[in-house]
Amino acid sequence: MENEGKYYSGTSGLVLPVPNKLSYPPNYQDKSRLCYYASLQNSIEVNSSFYKVPMAATVQKWAADVPENFCFTYKLWRNVTHNKGLIYNPEDITRFMQVIAQAGDKKGSLLVQFPASITIANRPQMEMLLQDIYNANTDGWHIAIEFRSKTWYRDDIYSLLRGYQMAIVLHDMPKSAPPMLEQDVPFVYLRFHGPGGSYRGSYSDEIISEYAGYIAEWLEEDKTVYTYFNNTMGDALNNLITLNEYVTAMR
Repeated sequence: MENEGKYYSGTSGLVLPVPNKLSYPPNYQDKSRLCYYASLQNSIEVNSSFYKVPMAATVQKWAADVPENFCFTYKLWRNVTHNKGLIYNPEDITRFMQVIAQAGDKKGSLLVQFPASITIANRPQMEMLLQDIYNANTDGWHIAIEFRSKTWYRDDIYSLLRGYQMAIVLHDMPKSAPPMLEQDVPFVYLRFHGPGGSYRGSYSDEIISEYAGYIAEWLEEDKTVYTYFNNTMGDALNNLITLNEYVTAMR
């Protein structure tokens, strides 16, 4: 993929440093919220696609509204990942991938999140889903898997994902955070859900500096790194700015 060795960071959902359009810089006051956001960050994790599959024309419009160095991460629709027993319609995956393909060269990662109710007991169905996602991924999205059950953190699952070149999301939800894995895939995906997993609060400079060090090492290894702050009811934006400053200083 063309993104190897690059650093993409943003917020989960569109977060701006100003309250409304009247506070935008003059040259952005006639632009969209996304256009202004993209002047400040180089990626966004689109969570709205988890609740409703966007229209292809909307994805196309968003891609046209951001600069060349910007990339989108889309969260897979919950009707695929969050049904009881992981029962899903394979056609929904194909349709979702066809829609987000309209991002064109602004494509980044596809986030596939499993709820805590989906455990290793659902492995056969999960393997079918991974195969269907892999087959539908004809445009070369980086596929990131976020588990919310610790039962998945086993060597055989790591091996399975490595075969598909999919990465386990490194996140910090207290009940399901994975170990700090060395994964033999070309990218790393970090999600910060807020101290204590509350989607609120602010991270200390010590924690941000520690992760900046990891990111700098991964970039040296020529891996693409996606980082998103999901503590959007807290200090996500300032945490992101601080992290980016640390990473820049370390490169």
